[in-house]
Amino acid sequence: MKITAKEDCNLLKLLGTTFPETSVTKLKKMIMYGCISYKGATVKSLEMLIRKGESIEYTKYSGGKGVSKQKTDLPIIFEDRNLIVVNKSCGVKFISEVSYKGKTVCSMTKSYLKRKYGDGQSVFPVCQVGDYDSGLCVLARDKRSAAAVSAMWNKITKQYVCIVRNDLLKGNNGRFNNYILKGSGRVVSLKYRLAEQISLKDESLSVLEVRQSEGTMQDCRAFFNEIGNPIVADCDFDRTAMANNFSKICMNGISFRHPAIGREISIEIAEPRGFRTVNP
Repeated sequence: MKITAKEDCNLLKLLGTTFPETSVTKLKKMIMYGCISYKGATVKSLEMLIRKGESIEYTKYSGGKGVSKQKTDLPIIFEDRNLIVVNKSCGVKFISEVSYKGKTVCSMTKSYLKRKYGDGQSVFPVCQVGDYDSGLCVLARDKRSAAAVSAMWNKITKQYVCIVRNDLLKGNNGRFNNYILKGSGRVVSLKYRLAEQISLKDESLSVLEVRQSEGTMQDCRAFFNEIGNPIVADCDFDRTAMANNFSKICMNGISFRHPAIGREISIEIAEPRGFRTVNP
C-alpha cells in the first residue's frame, strides 16, 4: 500500500493520519517490525521525516513467530542490503575503544543484524561521530559500500541543528564557501539560518539550522569555534562552558547517491527531545 504525505511530518504522524482508528501502540509496532519502507529500504524510526509529496510503502503487519528479532536498542532509520543508517543518542560511543566493554553504535547494529539475519553479519563504520554528538550515523554492510561512501563522505550534503554562543557574524544568516580552517587547512562550505534565540541569565544563545556541502561534522564544529561562535558544550573547543549539557549539535539530515543502486537518498529526522533546553 502506497502512502503519500500531504504535509511535512514524521512517520508516526503520517501513519496516524492514514489509520486514524489504529492505536499508537499498534502504529509503533508497524514501524518497529519493518512494515514500512522508503525508497526500497526498511525504515524503523518514529522520527523519520517525510516531506510533502514523498511516499512510503506499507506492508500489512502480521506479527507471528520471529518478530522479536526485529527489535533493536538503536533506532534504525534506513536499512537495505548495502547500508544501514541509525540515530545515535548523545553519550553513546560510536565505536569501541581499548578496555571499553559497553554498548556502541557498531556493536548494537551488528547485534541487530545478527538476530535478524543470522551469523556472518559485518558492519563497517563510514562516518566517525563524537561520543557527545547525536544524530545520523551511516554504516555499511560490505567493504565495497563502505569504501564508496567513505570516499564521497566529505562531499555528502549534511544537515545539522545546533546551538552556538555569542553574537552571530553576518546577522541572522550566513554563507561560507571554501572556508579554509586554520591549522588543519581543511575546506568547509556551509550556510546557516537563525531558527531561534535562547535567553539565559548571562548570555543569549542562537539555535541554527545548518546545511553543509563540504567537510565533516568535526569541521563544522571547528568552523563555528573559529568564527567566535562555539557550539554549546563542545568539549573539544569550549570545554568549560555549560559542561553539564551534552554537545548541542545533531546531524538531522543527509543526502547522497547510493553506491550500489545509484539512487539519490535523502534522510531527515527530528531533533532529540529537549535538545533546545540548555542548563546554564
